[in-house]
Amino acid sequence: MRRAEAGDPAVRWSLVLVAVFVLLAGYTATEPVSEWRELPSPAAGARVLEFVPWHRGVLAFGSVPAADGRAPAAWSSADGSHWRTVPVEPHSPYASLAALISAGVGDRMVALGQAFGGAHENPRMTVWSGGTGGLEEYPQVFELFGGPHAIGVSAAAALGSTDLLVGGWDGASGRYGATVWTSPDGAAWQRRADDPALSSAPGEQTGASAVSTGPSGFVVVGETLRDEKLFPLEWTSSDGVQWQRHSLFGTAAVATRVGCGATSCTVFGQTIGASPHVLCWPAPDAVAVSGPSAAAVDTLQVVAADQRVLAVLKLDGTAHLVSVDTNCTGRQEIALPIPAAEAQVSVLPAGLLLATTDTDRSRLWLRAPH
Repeated sequence: MRRAEAGDPAVRWSLVLVAVFVLLAGYTATEPVSEWRELPSPAAGARVLEFVPWHRGVLAFGSVPAADGRAPAAWSSADGSHWRTVPVEPHSPYASLAALISAGVGDRMVALGQAFGGAHENPRMTVWSGGTGGLEEYPQVFELFGGPHAIGVSAAAALGSTDLLVGGWDGASGRYGATVWTSPDGAAWQRRADDPALSSAPGEQTGASAVSTGPSGFVVVGETLRDEKLFPLEWTSSDGVQWQRHSLFGTAAVATRVGCGATSCTVFGQTIGASPHVLCWPAPDAVAVSGPSAAAVDTLQVVAADQRVLAVLKLDGTAHLVSVDTNCTGRQEIALPIPAAEAQVSVLPAGLLLATTDTDRSRLWLRAPH
């Protein structure tokens, strides 16, 4: 089947970052500078769970209603208003029921699907590869992602010809820890559970939460548990095989999302304990800047550029969209058009594209710059 039309990575990043720079410059005021306009949904009952920038606009991944519940779905768009369906070709039973929860674009698309089933209703992971002409599932042996040694697989990314998944696994040491899976073609995958930078050393347990791609390659964020305390971590790799570990400042804290611009990456996370609050690290060697607090705190997405950074935060079950400077200060909240439990944002030449999602479906919105 036809592979991804990903284009030149340098051209793709330059177009995306120019658009982000221009648009975010208009979102520094406290008061809204324009209104959200609702856009047509990619499909009836669609749930959009992931936006990925693309050299021709944006890719959306998620699910649509089906006879047995939900089915995987993906779309492409240049403007957020007109969508083209990316055909999906499942081959395994769980793939037919999966939602596409995370994706990346390098020389081709890679997507991570998730369905729940089996005796214990555990998450069943599927991997997909292709392009805008179609995504095909490539079934894997059960114990590559699941089985008695599995913790889970949480996110996907791609850089050039390397596809990468992150999660957790019980390595050869017998200690659970952060793990990556890599593929040169989107079909054959290799688990790398015993890299000393990722895996758990004696007396600790590492965990990986999210992945992005930046100027130096892959960037994974997570934490380590030592002496009953959580410490935030960042890992970097130019090829997905050899990893370097970087300790972030903070105690009783975790790093949960990362977004990268042309020259740097911004990490978001939170404190753990009573009255948790959002944390933002502008660099691995920088002290975290504190953000809003709530009884329940999570970061759903980070979109970074040279001058501003967008983050979708979930506070007490409700999504919030904020903009900060690249040093994590100057925080401004961008009011959403409706309350929502989940949200995703992407930057297009026409403005900010937003998906607000609740239990049954997503709604799409566009906010033009001032």
